[in-house]
Amino acid sequence: MTALDERPSVAELGRVGLEPPPVDRPVRASLPNDVAIGALRPVMPQRGLPRLLRRMIGINEDVLDWVPEERPRYTRLGLIVLNTGLLAAVSMHLALTSVLGNHWWLLFADVMWAVIIVTVDSWLISSTHGAARTSLLGTYLPRLLLSVLLGAVIAEPLVLAVFHQSIDNEIRETRKAEIDAYGSTLKRCNPPSGEILTDASCTGFLVVISERPQSVVDELMRATSNRDALAVKVRDVDARLAELEGLARDECAGRGGPGLTAVPGEGPECTRNREKADQFRRDNQVDQLHADLVTADRQVSDLTAKVSDAASRTEREVNSAISAKIEEKRGNLTERGILDEFEALGSLSAKHFTVLMAHLLLALLLIALDCLPVLSKMMSTSTEYDARLRQQLAVSGRLHDLQLRASEKRDSVDFELQELRFRQKLRTGVEEIGGEDRTAKARRRMEMDAQIDRLAATLEERTSLVPR
Repeated sequence: MTALDERPSVAELGRVGLEPPPVDRPVRASLPNDVAIGALRPVMPQRGLPRLLRRMIGINEDVLDWVPEERPRYTRLGLIVLNTGLLAAVSMHLALTSVLGNHWWLLFADVMWAVIIVTVDSWLISSTHGAARTSLLGTYLPRLLLSVLLGAVIAEPLVLAVFHQSIDNEIRETRKAEIDAYGSTLKRCNPPSGEILTDASCTGFLVVISERPQSVVDELMRATSNRDALAVKVRDVDARLAELEGLARDECAGRGGPGLTAVPGEGPECTRNREKADQFRRDNQVDQLHADLVTADRQVSDLTAKVSDAASRTEREVNSAISAKIEEKRGNLTERGILDEFEALGSLSAKHFTVLMAHLLLALLLIALDCLPVLSKMMSTSTEYDARLRQQLAVSGRLHDLQLRASEKRDSVDFELQELRFRQKLRTGVEEIGGEDRTAKARRRMEMDAQIDRLAATLEERTSLVPR
């Protein structure tokens, strides 16, 4: 017998309470010593990066050692999960850079996001190990939907990065058009005259100025109306006065006509007509009316100049306020975020069919790459590793059931023995209580007999003392 055959087995070491020695190869105590290592199953465990990649997707190397042909498959599957995490890190970096700018500390967020995606994908893959193909709908469909959701989140920042130049141009053009439309609305709702429009579409677009010329305009309109009315009155009075003075001149000159005597000279009719014209002048205050008209014309002229100055000042204030509003709007649109890029990409897709198709195809490609871990698992047939794992899980379940039943029997024996002890203790206690009760009854009977004897003795004594 060789030295190898003389070594104690793992089971014997376990029975004597010793730990088996660590080994880097499968236990081969039952194999001939001249058989080369690796010729039979299980094969030698594998170390290095491939093992780490497989561990990342939850592969049990003890089971895989029995089917080493499956190692490349699961190594590449782990590499796919790792690639998805790297793609997620790049996507997160692009998204955060567009919002916060380029900072070195964003790498921590990128790494955290990659770890989250790798963790989720690892769970999606590891939770399908050993699943039967008959459970395709219930096992893989929810995981695929979750992968599509994660893929959409990861893909969009990458799509934005691909179309960044067109998106930048679209954002600039859109904001320029928005500023132009905003300025046009401001100019429409704020005329240079300073008039306040009551149009509902101008709500929120009215500018604030220090003074509006409306009061001066109203004063000018009142002054102009008074001047015009006074001018009409002066014209009528002058016409009547001219008529009366002409009649007096014709009468004094001896001209003929209706209402004239045709007698030249300073006659009674000549004098009467002159007095009549003078009286009309005095009654209607013709000279004062002409002076008032001159004053009214001067007032209208002054107010017109004031309105012109106020209109110029108001126009300057309105234009300055509109320019300030436009500059404020332009300042608010200086910054840009990821939502602006999404909106610009949507606008480009809506306006150009080529952009729409390129967007959809690229997004679907990136989503497919993100879903590749689950898709690769779905598209592959049930492997020998899955079969071995199912069998091991079944054996583990049966062994656990046996262990539970053995534990139940072991514990039930202890409980039954304890119950028997309790019953024995109960019987002993009952017997002790019974003996004590019998002793107490005997003592009471003895006391009662003694009392009866004393009463009998007393009665006899009394009877003997009574005379017969």
